[in-house]
Amino acid sequence: MNTFEQELMRRSPLAAAVLEISDFIFGDQLLDSIYARHRGRCYEDVLGFADFLRLMRDALVRHGGSAHKLFIELESGDAEPIHESNFYRKLARTPVALSRALLREGTQRLASLVPSDVVTLPACFGGFAVIVGDGKKIKNAAKRLKLTRGYSGKLLGAKALVAIDVRSGMAIAMSDSLDGMTNDVPLVPALMEQVHQVIPKPVLSIWDRQFDDVRTLGRLSTRQDDAFLVRMKQSHTTWVLESAVPSVDGQGRPVLDEIGILGKGKQAIRVRRVKLFREKGEEDVELLTNLIDRTRFPVAEVLELYKRRWGIEQVFQQVTETFSLSHLIGSSPKAVLLQFSFCLLLYNLMQVVKAYVAKDGRVLATTISMFYLFDGVRQELLSWAYHTDGSWPHAHHDAASLRRRLHELLKGVWNPIRYTKASDRKPRPKRPPPLRLHGGHTSVQRLLDGRAKLVVSP
Repeated sequence: MNTFEQELMRRSPLAAAVLEISDFIFGDQLLDSIYARHRGRCYEDVLGFADFLRLMRDALVRHGGSAHKLFIELESGDAEPIHESNFYRKLARTPVALSRALLREGTQRLASLVPSDVVTLPACFGGFAVIVGDGKKIKNAAKRLKLTRGYSGKLLGAKALVAIDVRSGMAIAMSDSLDGMTNDVPLVPALMEQVHQVIPKPVLSIWDRQFDDVRTLGRLSTRQDDAFLVRMKQSHTTWVLESAVPSVDGQGRPVLDEIGILGKGKQAIRVRRVKLFREKGEEDVELLTNLIDRTRFPVAEVLELYKRRWGIEQVFQQVTETFSLSHLIGSSPKAVLLQFSFCLLLYNLMQVVKAYVAKDGRVLATTISMFYLFDGVRQELLSWAYHTDGSWPHAHHDAASLRRRLHELLKGVWNPIRYTKASDRKPRPKRPPPLRLHGGHTSVQRLLDGRAKLVVSP
């Protein structure tokens, strides 16, 4: 590299961190192993699996999910590895087992780089690996396939059920269906099987209301010492009460802590039902768990833990908006699932970068905006691609040396104005209900003059 390129690299620490972590995840040996075990009938010819994934990365990170823009750039520099149509065909044929393994094993490799937990949980849950599970419909599939043309409605590309590790904030596994209309519940056994492959210690999983049937609860606790925390929806399920203890939560709201038998027959299980009574107009919260010991697992801690379930909704939103999942590269379900898996892996990579930036700034990682941090990465990568030939020297690190390298690279990167979430800089006040205009409309001038007529509430 010449002097200009060396200085540009020095001023691009976020880009360097992302690309060097990418080299660590997408090492040829690991990817060759994943591909050999899960490729099915696919094969490599001109374009290897590792280079194929790097093309996907560049399309998502530098071009907002547009592979066409990437190939135009490559063609203009006479660096097109294969024809663009071959890339799309290879994407459409990728087996779903390969997409699952890429997320699962890539995240395991990333976990060795995390400097500390993003989220700290109460000590009573210290013996568990705590995960949150939920389903994601991958929307806005493009109607490029011949059989999908001519319809006015929107198409779902596929369905995935994802497990997020609460402490690290990373997606660790997914099960899926090529049919985007599939219900989430049948995907639970395949997801839990993958979670058990990744996590040897007991798992405590948190789920929303549609997973509250007795059969699914049994599937969430098939392995000894596994536990679940599920919001209850079905009020008609048979319930035989053994004991009940009234109490209050941290906000002083009444709570009823019950233990009893849920269901009947061979599938009946002994569970704990925690019911939080909320204010008038708000729906009460009922939770089911097999954490029966009230002394070891206080009711206030159980209720507080369930609040972590909302984190998976934030992950899905960030993956969709920040990592270009709203722009699907491929049109077939298999292509959609590979992109979703890759976007989750990219999100996990950024979680690692965020943890080091937070450590540099001595702030909580949860206060850092993923959107603005990733925007900084994108700008640095685009600057490098624009001012150079685009080739970044590959780095070869083991986990220990890469951790030291990331500490060096990201030292001094923290910027409280640029990277702090807007909601943390200036918390948003609760908005008052909107005033209703008489007739549904008025003019700006009448509002300025104070002459607008309003509807008076009874």
